[in-house]
Amino acid sequence: MLTTPTTAVEAPICLPQLDLVVQKEARSASHRLWSLGCWSYLHPNRGHSSILIRLQQSHPLFSMGVDVLRPAFNLEPTYKVNMLKREELTVQ
Repeated sequence: MLTTPTTAVEAPICLPQLDLVVQKEARSASHRLWSLGCWSYLHPNRGHSSILIRLQQSHPLFSMGVDVLRPAFNLEPTYKVNMLKREELTVQ
């Protein structure tokens, strides 16, 4: 059993409550994914989709997109690998 209240212990070291940190990160990630077009509403009232629904209902600002470019990845190599044979490696 703890004898010191949690807020009294957290105050000197300036740590926020873990559940609030997790909620903030989940809301930030859901808004960022929705803004980039990576979010789908398979079941809007269940699971992770409910995070975004509650966020957008809490404040209309979160229904707006963000001015961020969606990352584009070019996975084609910009180099060519030449494999030399053993005979070509010998020093003359």
